[in-house]
Amino acid sequence: MANIIPYAFRGELLTGTHNFASGGDSFKLALYTAQPYTTASTVYSATSEVSASGTNYTTTGNALTGNAVVYATAVASCDFADSVWSTATFTAAYGAIYNDDQGDKLCVALDFSGNKTATNGTFKVSFPSPATAADAIISMA
Repeated sequence: MANIIPYAFRGELLTGTHNFASGGDSFKLALYTAQPYTTASTVYSATSEVSASGTNYTTTGNALTGNAVVYATAVASCDFADSVWSTATFTAAYGAIYNDDQGDKLCVALDFSGNKTATNGTFKVSFPSPATAADAIISMA
Protein backbone atom coordinates (compact mmCIF):
# COMPACT_ATOMS: atom_id res chain seq x y z
CA MET A 1 0.00 0.00 0.00
CA ALA A 2 1.10 3.61 -0.40
CA ASN A 3 0.49 6.94 1.24
CA ILE A 4 -3.02 8.33 0.73
CA ILE A 5 -3.82 11.92 -0.17
CA PRO A 6 -7.56 12.41 0.39
CA TYR A 7 -9.58 13.94 -2.44
CA ALA A 8 -11.02 16.54 -0.05
CA PHE A 9 -7.52 17.75 0.90
CA ARG A 10 -6.81 18.72 -2.71
CA GLY A 11 -9.88 20.93 -2.82
CA GLU A 12 -9.13 22.36 0.62
CA LEU A 13 -5.71 23.51 -0.61
CA LEU A 14 -7.35 25.48 -3.40
CA THR A 15 -9.86 27.08 -1.03
CA GLY A 16 -7.19 28.16 1.46
CA THR A 17 -8.24 25.82 4.28
CA HIS A 18 -4.70 24.74 5.22
CA ASN A 19 -1.82 27.07 6.12
CA PHE A 20 1.39 25.04 6.37
CA ALA A 21 3.69 28.05 6.79
CA SER A 22 5.52 28.74 10.04
CA GLY A 23 3.02 30.47 12.33
CA GLY A 24 0.12 29.05 10.30
CA ASP A 25 -2.21 26.22 11.31
CA SER A 26 -1.38 23.54 13.89
CA PHE A 27 -0.97 20.01 12.59
CA LYS A 28 -0.80 16.66 14.38
CA LEU A 29 0.53 13.20 13.61
CA ALA A 30 -1.55 10.26 14.86
CA LEU A 31 -0.31 6.65 14.70
CA TYR A 32 -2.26 3.50 13.76
CA THR A 33 -2.02 -0.28 13.86
CA ALA A 34 -4.25 -0.64 10.77
CA GLN A 35 -5.07 1.84 7.99
CA PRO A 36 -8.44 3.48 8.74
CA TYR A 37 -8.30 5.90 5.77
CA THR A 38 -9.20 5.89 2.08
CA THR A 39 -9.12 8.62 -0.56
CA ALA A 40 -12.70 9.44 0.50
CA SER A 41 -11.67 10.15 4.12
CA THR A 42 -11.97 13.75 5.27
CA VAL A 43 -11.08 14.01 8.98
CA TYR A 44 -8.97 12.45 11.75
CA SER A 45 -10.26 9.09 12.97
CA ALA A 46 -9.57 7.25 16.23
CA THR A 47 -10.33 3.88 14.56
CA SER A 48 -7.28 1.58 14.85
CA GLU A 49 -5.24 4.30 16.59
CA VAL A 50 -2.38 3.11 18.79
CA SER A 51 -3.55 2.49 22.35
CA ALA A 52 -2.79 5.20 24.90
CA SER A 53 -2.93 2.70 27.75
CA GLY A 54 0.53 2.39 29.30
CA THR A 55 2.39 3.01 26.06
CA ASN A 56 3.48 6.66 26.35
CA TYR A 57 1.30 7.43 23.35
CA THR A 58 -1.37 10.11 23.66
CA THR A 59 -4.60 9.66 21.74
CA THR A 60 -4.80 12.13 18.82
CA GLY A 61 -1.00 11.95 18.42
CA ASN A 62 1.82 14.48 18.63
CA ALA A 63 1.66 18.13 17.70
CA LEU A 64 3.92 18.72 14.71
CA THR A 65 6.41 21.58 14.91
CA GLY A 66 8.82 23.25 12.54
CA ASN A 67 6.25 23.84 9.80
CA ALA A 68 8.03 25.02 6.67
CA VAL A 69 6.99 25.58 3.09
CA VAL A 70 9.67 25.33 0.42
CA TYR A 71 9.01 26.27 -3.17
CA ALA A 72 11.09 26.27 -6.29
CA THR A 73 10.32 26.91 -9.94
CA ALA A 74 7.86 24.06 -10.43
CA VAL A 75 7.34 22.44 -7.01
CA ALA A 76 6.05 23.48 -3.60
CA SER A 77 6.74 21.24 -0.59
CA CYS A 78 5.92 21.06 3.11
CA ASP A 79 8.14 19.93 5.97
CA PHE A 80 7.89 19.35 9.71
CA ALA A 81 10.42 18.59 12.43
CA ASP A 82 10.74 14.88 13.22
CA SER A 83 8.11 13.63 15.67
CA VAL A 84 9.32 11.64 18.70
CA TRP A 85 7.66 9.55 21.40
CA SER A 86 10.14 8.84 24.23
CA THR A 87 10.11 5.74 26.47
CA ALA A 88 7.43 4.37 24.19
CA THR A 89 6.14 0.82 24.01
CA PHE A 90 3.92 0.34 20.98
CA THR A 91 3.76 -0.76 17.37
CA ALA A 92 2.49 1.38 14.51
CA ALA A 93 2.19 0.64 10.80
CA TYR A 94 0.48 3.85 9.67
CA GLY A 95 0.27 7.52 10.49
CA ALA A 96 -1.96 10.45 9.60
CA ILE A 97 -1.24 14.15 9.43
CA TYR A 98 -4.27 16.28 10.10
CA ASN A 99 -5.04 19.96 10.65
CA ASP A 100 -5.83 20.45 14.33
CA ASP A 101 -6.98 24.04 13.74
CA GLN A 102 -9.43 23.33 10.92
CA GLY A 103 -11.81 20.70 12.30
CA ASP A 104 -9.23 17.88 12.28
CA LYS A 105 -9.20 17.80 8.48
CA LEU A 106 -7.08 14.94 7.12
CA CYS A 107 -4.07 15.97 5.00
CA VAL A 108 -2.25 12.71 4.31
CA ALA A 109 -2.32 9.10 5.55
CA LEU A 110 1.13 7.55 5.76
CA ASP A 111 2.09 3.92 5.17
CA PHE A 112 5.21 2.89 7.13
CA SER A 113 5.60 -0.25 4.94
CA GLY A 114 5.04 -2.61 7.83
CA ASN A 115 5.00 -2.62 11.60
CA LYS A 116 7.49 -0.39 13.42
CA THR A 117 7.98 -1.11 17.13
CA ALA A 118 9.49 0.61 20.15
CA THR A 119 9.87 -1.22 23.45
CA ASN A 120 10.55 1.22 26.28
CA GLY A 121 12.52 3.24 23.76
CA THR A 122 12.18 6.01 21.21
CA PHE A 123 9.60 5.86 18.43
CA LYS A 124 10.56 8.45 15.82
CA VAL A 125 8.90 9.50 12.59
CA SER A 126 11.53 11.25 10.48
CA PHE A 127 10.30 13.64 7.84
CA PRO A 128 12.37 13.80 4.65
CA SER A 129 13.88 17.06 3.45
CA PRO A 130 11.49 19.09 1.31
CA ALA A 131 14.47 20.34 -0.73
CA THR A 132 14.04 17.32 -3.01
CA ALA A 133 10.37 17.52 -3.93
CA ALA A 134 10.06 13.79 -4.68
CA ASP A 135 11.13 13.07 -1.08
CA ALA A 136 8.92 15.67 0.66
CA ILE A 137 6.07 14.48 2.86
CA ILE A 138 3.65 16.71 0.91
CA SER A 139 4.52 18.29 -2.43
CA MET A 140 2.77 19.71 -5.48
CA ALA A 141 4.16 20.04 -8.97
